Amino acid sequence: MKFRLRWSSPLTQILLVSVTCFCCPGMFNALNGLGGGGKADTTATNNANTALAVTFTVFSLIGGGIFNLCGHYIMVPGALMYALYVGSYLSDSSTFTIATGATLGIGAGLLWSSQGAIMMSYPMEKDKGKYFAIFWAIFNLGSTIGSAIALANEWRSNDNTGSVGTGTYIAFICIMGVGAFSALLLLPASKVYHSDGTPVSMHKYSNVTRECIGIFKLFTNWKMLILIPLFGGSNWFYTYQFQVYNGGGYFNLRARTLNNLLYWVFQIIGAGVFGSFMDWARLGGRRRRAWCGLTVVFLIMAATWIGGIFVQLKFSRESVKGLTPSEQQDAHGGVYAGELITYALFGVVDSIYQGFCYWLMGALTNDTERAARYGGFYKTTQNAFAAIAPQLDVNGVSYLVQLIVCWIICVVGMAGAVPVIMTIEETTEEVVDNLKGIEGKEVVVGGALEVDIKEDYKESINS
Repeated sequence: MKFRLRWSSPLTQILLVSVTCFCCPGMFNALNGLGGGGKADTTATNNANTALAVTFTVFSLIGGGIFNLCGHYIMVPGALMYALYVGSYLSDSSTFTIATGATLGIGAGLLWSSQGAIMMSYPMEKDKGKYFAIFWAIFNLGSTIGSAIALANEWRSNDNTGSVGTGTYIAFICIMGVGAFSALLLLPASKVYHSDGTPVSMHKYSNVTRECIGIFKLFTNWKMLILIPLFGGSNWFYTYQFQVYNGGGYFNLRARTLNNLLYWVFQIIGAGVFGSFMDWARLGGRRRRAWCGLTVVFLIMAATWIGGIFVQLKFSRESVKGLTPSEQQDAHGGVYAGELITYALFGVVDSIYQGFCYWLMGALTNDTERAARYGGFYKTTQNAFAAIAPQLDVNGVSYLVQLIVCWIICVVGMAGAVPVIMTIEETTEEVVDNLKGIEGKEVVVGGALEVDIKEDYKESINS
């Protein structure tokens, strides 16, 4: 794969999206990964995450349509909502934090629908795994640096409150502000070109009626429906990982910050290796690579969750109640090393699980409009599930039961992917309408128009 850093190249645009996500959801993940949003009490964060998930669910569903209508500019207000949410932790008001969580769900729905459309439809078919790896690595580098900021601020702290300091929150807000305005550097999809001169998006302007119909049709698409458990599982396990394993009272703040740092470092490693693996031609055609990818995800996930059970059996909701920071597990000792590795592997699981989801959706379409709707449906499903998961913790469901539920949902989801994998063709062929310079519908193969009309089409859009 040749990386050409033309401003109008798909790679450059994905790098810019990666920077926005590095600064905004990347920093949000770093904060959330500390458990309780960096606070000792996780209740407000759990309730804010539920409010976030509810609005995120709704605005992800319509976010793909809004992207098709308005373009990438919707990412700017979406990204600014992340800074507002982090700012709420400077207040002592749990109500304010929950309210900004709901507001963040609106912004996140717009941002992630745009991201999904760009990441799935801009690359050529042979590069979709690699481009995911690039995006996911840069995005999670934000989480890694955010975690390092928190670790540096808290490592030598003698604060026994179990909460991060004000300086950590302010640093996150500043970085998020930069990320929000970096989205203004993106080009409209119609001005982004593949190396052969064909734009990545060949569509005329959409309209509200068209987008409403397109969103409705997602619920009649059997492939999207059968993938709901797979999509939903990818955000369900965050509550267990962040609020139970890391924030459930077993680890003190210093250990939590180190756990969090390694979690995001291993996200980068997992995404880099898995994304390249999914594009590895020596594995065979796309369907065979899909089977290989599903097998790898299942095996690594099974091994990691089994390791998680051994750690979880060391503590329960009742056993950690009332522990002081000095009585909690600190970041030293041979026992802690195994617990740290387990949490780091949770990061690998997240990156390869979501990488497989994105690769699979990308194998179903190269069309920007459809990719935007698929990405929105993916985030909608994730957050519908994520709205429920925090409430299990809030309502006192045992830690071990929460772990088991995570595993069951993921296994059911991977089983549901099997029929979809069986439909994957070596090159995606789809009928697309609403194309510039063309009346009616046209067959698009591998994201490109048929050869016999391609040159005429390029002349029509350049004239």
